Amino acid sequence: MAKYVSFYVGNLRKIGVVEGNYVYEVSEIGEDRERGNSYKLNEINLDIPIQPLAIICTLVNSPKMVGVNNKNEAREMVKSPKFFIKLPTVAIAHRQPIVSPPDAIRPEVEIGIITRLKMKDISRSDVKKYILGYTVFNDITYPPGLKEDSYYAMRRDPTDGNVKKLLMRGTHFRNKVRDTFAPMGPYIVTEEEIGDVNSLRMRSYYNGELVQDGYSSEFIFSIEEILVELSKIVTIPPFSVVSTGSIGYTNVSDASEFTLKPIENALMVAEVEKIGRLENPIKIYQ
Repeated sequence: MAKYVSFYVGNLRKIGVVEGNYVYEVSEIGEDRERGNSYKLNEINLDIPIQPLAIICTLVNSPKMVGVNNKNEAREMVKSPKFFIKLPTVAIAHRQPIVSPPDAIRPEVEIGIITRLKMKDISRSDVKKYILGYTVFNDITYPPGLKEDSYYAMRRDPTDGNVKKLLMRGTHFRNKVRDTFAPMGPYIVTEEEIGDVNSLRMRSYYNGELVQDGYSSEFIFSIEEILVELSKIVTIPPFSVVSTGSIGYTNVSDASEFTLKPIENALMVAEVEKIGRLENPIKIYQ
């Protein structure tokens, strides 16, 4: 039962276990009986919790993200968990700046599942033994980027069976895979510390305003279902981050239309009950 951080002492990257306001050096996550030097938590320079071999994100995993209120209806609409990949190099730590285009940005508070073992074709009953712990993940999004990746192509229209020029949605690349668009941290929190990970309150704030407020119990597909489905598709390397999808936005019927105006130095906050509060300021590039 523990909470861990990765941090720097000079140029040396270290792992520590958190107790109260202090961090104690340990050799690795899960091995905290033998401890080294201690540091005040508010005086250390935090790094991302792990240096992930892969970052795999789950799309549209709550009713509000597909524009309905009923989980059964949403499940029928989505059918199965949907995934996309972010490069590990776009990950940033707690308090590091998110570099935003000047016109738009959007937070997506999520739970980051950190794997401990290689996963392939795992069973639901075995899922927990593959999980090292959990962190807060913010799936930062640039909404106009999705339109930039859309294109027209000659395709058969399913409504009438005729081949015609249709607008194709394209990939989640320009809107999702940008430098600094994967904040995560501050902690890795173990399962024993959390209890039921499928019933945690999740919130995000922008410049002091609450923009997301919900619970992981809203997820269309549970954490167990996400990992089982993902392991059917591809072998997941150990020390990867798999995010859960987000919870929708306050007073918004179409989540895809939600956008915020970037403000220099405004604080983006993603918060998950029992896991942590992840804070990142905004920097704007032209």
